Formats: sequence, C-alpha cells, structure tokens
Amino acid sequence: MRNEVVIIPPFSLPLLIRKSKGRGRQTFFRTIALKYLTCTLLLFNFFSAVFLQAQSLNFRRDISPFPVYDQNSNLYHYSFLGGFNKPVIQFLDINADGSPDLFLLDQDRPGQLIFFQNSGTVTAPEFHWITDRYQNLSTGAWFKFVDADQDNDFDLYTENPFGNIRYYQNNGTPVEPLLVNRLDSLRDVLNQPIETDDFSIPEWADIDCDNDPDLFLGRLNGRVTLYETVGLNAQNLPQFSFVTDTFQGINIQTGGGELNHEVILNPHGANSLTLVDIDSDLDNDLFWGDFFASSIVHLENYGSCPNPFFLQDSLQEQYPPNQPLFSGGYNVPHFYDIDADGDLDLFVGILGGSLSFTSNIVENFYYYRNTGTASQANFYQETRRFLDAIDVGQNSIPALVDIDQDGDSDLFLANQEDLSSPDASNSRLYFFENQGNPGRPEFRLQVTDYLNYDKRFDVNYAPAFVDIDNDQDFDLIIGKFDGRLSFWQNNGTASIADFVLISENYSGIDIGNNSLPAFTDIDADQDQDLFIGEFNGNINFYRNVGTAVSPNFILDTTHYFGINLGQGELPIPHFHDIDRDNDQDLFIGSATQGVLFYRNAGSAQSADFILDSSFEPEIQLRSSPVLADLDGDGDSDMICGSVGGGTLFYENLEFVSIDPGNSVQVKYPFEISLFPNYPNPFNPNTTISYQMNQPGSVSLRIFDTMGREVRTLYKGQQSAGSYRISWDGRNNAGDSVSSGIYLCQLKSGQTIKSQKLMLIR
Repeated sequence: MRNEVVIIPPFSLPLLIRKSKGRGRQTFFRTIALKYLTCTLLLFNFFSAVFLQAQSLNFRRDISPFPVYDQNSNLYHYSFLGGFNKPVIQFLDINADGSPDLFLLDQDRPGQLIFFQNSGTVTAPEFHWITDRYQNLSTGAWFKFVDADQDNDFDLYTENPFGNIRYYQNNGTPVEPLLVNRLDSLRDVLNQPIETDDFSIPEWADIDCDNDPDLFLGRLNGRVTLYETVGLNAQNLPQFSFVTDTFQGINIQTGGGELNHEVILNPHGANSLTLVDIDSDLDNDLFWGDFFASSIVHLENYGSCPNPFFLQDSLQEQYPPNQPLFSGGYNVPHFYDIDADGDLDLFVGILGGSLSFTSNIVENFYYYRNTGTASQANFYQETRRFLDAIDVGQNSIPALVDIDQDGDSDLFLANQEDLSSPDASNSRLYFFENQGNPGRPEFRLQVTDYLNYDKRFDVNYAPAFVDIDNDQDFDLIIGKFDGRLSFWQNNGTASIADFVLISENYSGIDIGNNSLPAFTDIDADQDQDLFIGEFNGNINFYRNVGTAVSPNFILDTTHYFGINLGQGELPIPHFHDIDRDNDQDLFIGSATQGVLFYRNAGSAQSADFILDSSFEPEIQLRSSPVLADLDGDGDSDMICGSVGGGTLFYENLEFVSIDPGNSVQVKYPFEISLFPNYPNPFNPNTTISYQMNQPGSVSLRIFDTMGREVRTLYKGQQSAGSYRISWDGRNNAGDSVSSGIYLCQLKSGQTIKSQKLMLIR
C-alpha cells in the first residue's frame, strides 16, 4: 500500500476585479482573470497527472460498497464476497465476547481462512467480513478450532497437504488469540505420524468424559480410527495414543453412486465426521458426510459418555429425518446454537461428491433452524445460502460497460458453465443493470441468460464489449474454451441493445485453448486492436490493419512484450488509463498470481509496459479484473471475478488536498462517508470525521488487527450531516491501549467503511 499523497495546485492567484465605471476596464480584468485561471487549471491537471503517474496504486477491498439486488429485489448482504464453491465452516466465539463468530474455508482456494466477526448479539448475530486470511495462517483443505491444550482458548488444527495435520497453538488469550505454528506433522506418543485419508475431515471430541478432545479419523474404507488424548508433553503439546482403526465396529457403506462410469455398490470415500450431543443425553452422537452419499449419515450413541455404544443397525442414511438433505454429495455437517435458544441448529457445507461436483457450487451453505427442543430436534430449512452474495457458479469473468448509455457502468458476469443450462454444459451471461447514477451506483440482477443462447460444451465465456464497427453502439466479442471468438453484433441502438450472433469463429482466429480477449487502440490510429490471453500464459497481439468501420486483424506476436505468466495461468488482459496520462496501462488477471499491473511508460502511439510490483491486491484464484469509475469520484475502481464464481470490489483511494495539514479523501457519499483521521499517526488523541448522507442507525468502533473490538465510540441514531468524534487511545474498560495499528469501522445499514489508524506511544 502506498503512502497518502497530497496534491496541491502549483500556485493560486487572487483575482481582484475592482469596480470601474469603464466597461472596457471591467472586461480587461475579467479576461486576465480567465487566462490566469485557465493556466492554473492546466498546470494543476499536468502536475496531478505527473504525481499520479509517479505514485503506486492504492486499492481497498470492500464487501458491500453499494446496494446490489437479486432478481427478486432482495438485497445481497455480502455482495462482493467473491463466492465460494466448497465451504468448510465453523462457528465459535473466537474473542470471548459471548457471541459466535464464523470461519469459512473454500476448498477451491485452500489456504485462505475467511473470518466473519459477529457485530450483532448472541440471539441475533450479524456477521461482518473482516479478512480472507485470518492471522495469515497457512491452511490446507480443512480446519478445526479445538481447545487442544485445555487452557480455555481455541487452538487450531489444519490440513498440511497432503495427509498431515498441522497444529497452531493459541499463545494469546481467549480475548486476544495469537495462533503460533507448533507442529507441521502431528505425531502420536510413539512418534508415528497421524495421517488423514485423502480429503477427509477429522474430528476432535471428548468421547470418554475425561475433559480432553480425542481424535477421530474417517477412513476411505468406511471405518473410524480413534486416537485418545493422553495429556501434554514437556513442550506443552497435546499427545495422542493410538486406540483402534475400527472404532465401535462402525462401517459406513452407503449412498450408491457411479465413479468412472462404473456403478459402485455400498460405496465409501472421502468423508467428514462430526460428534455432538444432539439429543441432550450427555453423550456424543455421530454424523458422517460421505463422498458417495447425497445426505448425512447419523448414528445415535446408545451408551454413555464414559462408555459409548454405537449400533450399526441403527444407521440412518437420510438426515434430518423430517426434512432430509439431498445434494451432489460430500456434505459436511456442523451444529451450533446460532439463536441461543438452548438447542443445536444445523449448518451444512456441501463440497460436492460422486453425484455431482458442481450442482452445489452456488447453493452450498445450508442452514436448518431447530424448531424442536434440545432433546428432540426438529430441523426446518431456512436457506441454502447462509451468506448471500453474487455467485454465478465458478470462474466468473466480469465486464463493465454502459450498455444503455445512461451515464453509468452496468455489470455483466460470465461463468465457466451455468447450472441452469441444459445439462449444465455451457456458459451464460448475467446482466446486472446499474439503476443508480454515476455517483451512487445501485445494481440489480435483471437477466441470468442475457444472450438467450445455449450450445452444449460452449464453456468458459470471456466477454469483451467493443464498438467494432464504429456505429456508436457496443458489440460483443466472447472468448471461449475452444480458443475461438464469437461475434455478437449489436443491431439495436446505443441505448437499447439487440445482440445477434454473426460468427462463432470471428476473423478465423483460433488460439487453441481458452481465448481471453481485450480490445484497445494501442497505437492511437483510431481503430481497435485485439489482445488475447491464452492457457499457456502468453498474450497474443492482433494489430488492426483495417479501419474503425472495417477491422482486419493480423497476428503481430504471440508473446506480447515478452509477458509469460506460465502454463495454465490463463492471463486475462484489461487495458485502462489508470494514471490519466492519455495512454493505456495494462492489468492482467491470472489463475494463481492475482492481478498484475503493467504501467505504460511509453506513449499512446508507442506503448512500453513495465511491471509495477508495488500494486499488490490480495491474491485471488482465477482473477479477472475490469476497471471503471463506479462511484463518480474521478478515479477508477476495480471489480474482479474469481474461482468462487462471485465478484470482488476494490475501491481506488486517491487523495487530493483540501487542507494542507490534512489529506482528506474525496469520495461521493453513499449512505455514509468515512474520512481519514487527523492526526495520523497520533498520541494520545485523534479525531475521526464522517458524514451521514441520510438519517439512520450508525456505529463507529475501533478494532485491533486481529479483528477484536477495542472501543465503541458511538452507537445509535443520527440525522444526515457531518460528525467528528475523538478517540483517546483507550479501550471500553478505560485502559490505554498499546502502540500499533488499529482499524476504525463505520457502519450504517448494510454499508460499512473502514480505515487504519496508527497509535504511537
């Protein structure tokens, strides 16, 4: 992240036009004043461009920057979360404030432990996204928080690919956790590695009532392995002793299915285990999600806590019994009393099994509310998307274009293949119309099949809107999996588009695999040139040797500027003049390297792209960037597609000078605007300014870098207007906090703004 930059006009000229009886004298002064003003503005723009070109880009991610609605006019609460395909979830009170927080890991992007803090209450939780990389921990395909060392705070077990178990010990406190990597390979008392089977998720539970969590491993053969916890060693690490590979004789052979076109009878496979007392009889019952099972397997414990007894014949293959879950398979159940009514509710993350790897990549976080009692559960399905966000499946690619010529950017979103298409065999284009205005965007999903065109195996759409025939409306070029381009001509008008398929092999171009097109006039000859990223990591450049009305694309090079991101990186080019110096800069999305920024150090006629490594937004898999000024503040924001099928929003933070002693961020307010605190760094006091654009409830709170609340500065109702609140560097208890970086969060309705503060003692 770059430092804040103060841009000050090079000079100012006070213009004194004295009253005069002579009309010519008055005109003379006005002419001189106008000329000086014009020169001042020109110089200001020039120096601003120079400063902008010299500075690093500064983008901040925002989950809910402005309203986005689905087709039923329901507001997405986590609009730009990015989507997720295979969620592993866990609720727990990580900061000991009495209310549950949420952790989520998407197995399609392992290693990113997403943290949502509860900003609501125990009975009415409100989960606020904090980070995709909790404490920058390295996690594999699963995680489990457990008090492993019995010190009343949560430690963490995660997968350490492949098959090993990594252990993070909490060396902080229940209120301020600090997870430290203590083991990369969990071992038993005989120093033998404890290994999980492929993709199986283990469980820790006190099965024998000795007040420590034992370890259970589901095996690919349908059996359960038990390791008993036998205390801590001299290094304060939990110790495990092997007990059995056939715990209670359990043998999960269920589901039915097909693998590699061969019918499997009584199959078993990758699995997840959950042990919980679902009937309040003081012993743990068993729940098993299997790769080959469309529902959840349940085994009741008929014994007691010291002496468990599971009866194989009582195995229940469909759960919950009153409203069974059916999915594509590999369901991961998690129980938590989310509404604090004294009984356990049920949450299920669906990873996708033998019945379908993709059928649940959108609806995959089920919530069943327990309408029964603690001893007699009765589950009612509330939602299949506990975290509602834009999500079109997987590997989304966005496009921003003012398709209706109303002065604001509309959003189009393509996917790899669409679940609603015939046999989920082709891509579709989703259309989110911007029904707001250039300063206050408001998107609404209008159509989920914009082109009304389904062709089997026509997958991996990559849309590029361009006026290819210079008739003042946008046409559409779509890259596809087969390496070709489809040409959809706009036979409508600039404000009412009507796309007609003209060719599925535009200009005879075929790069072989996954064409990812972008257009720009790279040589300033008044026509559009073509760039295509391809699977092998290169970018192909096709120069337009025709005209703006009748293009003729000739391959110039398959290695534009020598850029090669590597095999399988799927470079997605996007051109945008981010520094406003009248030449096109280059942003490139990738499969694993995030978004790369190449600054154009040449000119509009002769580009010279240089990698700017200072631009480092949080890496997402299958990033696909587009830029536009979405909030009408004069700078360009960024939207990215991702492997999760959703979108991510990054606000461009540019600073201009309002007060030479204080850099103030100029932004057009939506519901609220949060301005930089002053002074910053500070000791001991700093002032935080914000603006309410409309009356409503508002909270202003301070958090530390772990996401723990430090101080509530204000919470209540406020009318529209500007406000200033001072923070004296103390927490809610009145104690002075230590030096460091803190996060100031302003929230009103569904809008949340945040910024960093630095306290130096």
